[in-house]
Amino acid sequence: MIARLKVDIPIKALGHVNSYAIIDEEGFLLVDPGMYWADGFRSLAAELRRAGLSLRGLRAIVVTHFHVDHATAAPVLAELAGSEVLMGPRDLEVVRRGFREYFRDVTETFLHYGVPREEVKAMEEVHPVPRLGDVYDELAAVARPVGEGESIGLGDGELKVLELPGHTPGHIALLQGVTAVVGDVLLNGITPNVVADSPDPRRDPLGDYLRTLERVSSLGLSSAMPGHGEPIGSPSARARELMAHHEERLRLVKSLLDAPRTLYYVARNLRWRTSAASWDDMSPYERYFAVGEALAHLKHLEAVGEVEEMTAGGEVSFRLA
Repeated sequence: MIARLKVDIPIKALGHVNSYAIIDEEGFLLVDPGMYWADGFRSLAAELRRAGLSLRGLRAIVVTHFHVDHATAAPVLAELAGSEVLMGPRDLEVVRRGFREYFRDVTETFLHYGVPREEVKAMEEVHPVPRLGDVYDELAAVARPVGEGESIGLGDGELKVLELPGHTPGHIALLQGVTAVVGDVLLNGITPNVVADSPDPRRDPLGDYLRTLERVSSLGLSSAMPGHGEPIGSPSARARELMAHHEERLRLVKSLLDAPRTLYYVARNLRWRTSAASWDDMSPYERYFAVGEALAHLKHLEAVGEVEEMTAGGEVSFRLA
């Protein structure tokens, strides 16, 4: 049995994260317990009571990916319940290397590609990661990796682990028959964000995500339990919709390259799904994801040979190959 627990998070655009209790006769696994936040812990406790569960029955915590709203409650709950924490190996590698360093790598990448320093500073001031570095250190200390081909025992059955990178480098999902708990690989109504976190030409997170979507579309799932919003009744169709969305965005990015353009120019001139009327009205938090997403699309076009980087006067630009 899978019970959805709607756990509050302090991200207004989302409101809550879906945590899932996967229950058998011996207790339950908890997937994506939420954010390190007092109201979040209270919300999770209320949802567990509503489902007839308590931490005494918690056998393990599974984190689908390292984002703050999914992962940072895990080390506290693991300490309270004496349970283990499982994560995808590539995401755990990032966390063990140091999550402050990872976030700094992202913002340094933005600076490398010419995003104004004052813009990056505003992003750093509002992003929750710098304030949760110690929590990520605790997560690194208690988590162990679980990856592709492994299974997690559950009563008379098992949960199959799938590695589905793109939204993060080591995102995982749990497959049970034709149902999957998919974290933020698929979402209804919104498009999972893909952020390029390095200038390394070998890194192509959007390419990873497009391959993940192709794989999901071929799994024959009857339903998917996402990290936000309602269950997805046709995962294959939703995966194809997201693939089409990114193909259209790639076309729009290329249309902006009528001359060599900077990352910042491309990010400011793409259309983003937000309540803000213009770039100037967007919050620094929204701009962080917009810049990272624009760079992911540019880096993918570079990876497939349609776009190339050039440097002139110390400024990095992109042009059609």
